[in-house]
Amino acid sequence: MITFISNLITGDYTVFSEDTPLVNHPNRNKRIVQFFLFGVAIDLLLLIAELAAGISPLEDITRHPWLYGYIFLVTMVAFLFYGAMIGAREDQLEKLALRDPLTGLFNSRYLWTRMDEQWGTGKRDKSESSLVLFDLDFFKRVNDKHGHPVGDELLKHVGQILQHAARQGDTVARIGGEEFVFFLPNTSAKDATTIAERVRNTISLTTMTTHRHQPIKITISAGVASTKDYTATTPHTLYSLADKALYRAKEQGRNRVITSGRSKQEVYKPMEIRA
Repeated sequence: MITFISNLITGDYTVFSEDTPLVNHPNRNKRIVQFFLFGVAIDLLLLIAELAAGISPLEDITRHPWLYGYIFLVTMVAFLFYGAMIGAREDQLEKLALRDPLTGLFNSRYLWTRMDEQWGTGKRDKSESSLVLFDLDFFKRVNDKHGHPVGDELLKHVGQILQHAARQGDTVARIGGEEFVFFLPNTSAKDATTIAERVRNTISLTTMTTHRHQPIKITISAGVASTKDYTATTPHTLYSLADKALYRAKEQGRNRVITSGRSKQEVYKPMEIRA
């Protein structure tokens, strides 16, 4: 309760990690207003009850100002507090429904919603949007050799790398298993490929140590797709193009970035996973 009151005062509700603060509280603010009005209604009903009993509220307030002030203050504070508490909980549940519980990244539900929104904006602004589909190479080997808890830690570690690589306005999501997505509004295919290659290189150079002090190195493959024509292309079409590019990256040896519409797009030779 003390933690909640502190968060209520500061307006900071954090879910999963310190990198994913929930800064918008529409439900909390709405409930505060609703419960404030409800508190006002309760106080008005009290005055109406006095009138019905033949008591003059104005005269009674003049005789007992501190009593009425205390009653009205306690009523308003109580309703405001409970409104904020209920609204904050609704905000948390709403945010949790859009997050992957393991990594704290957005899930596929939020991804499709964000892409649908960008399609309307893109048509108006005539901007280019890109999507990068990532998939960890030979991830099953990690689970088979070290166990699923280690695999989960590795997924969380990769999620942190992706989150740190994202720019403001980008959407990073985990869409299941070892697959991740970057949705990059106002980003060309060339820039998206550069970002994907930076992520690929960072992960290939990263070593994670298990609780048994065993080093794990893993690589990642990526497929990139972009569009400027939001009328002829749908979010699902863009995803399909990126998925096909990712398939080619896997087919050509993994640990590389392939851009849709190009036969090859690789900078580093594939590395074998050492798990």
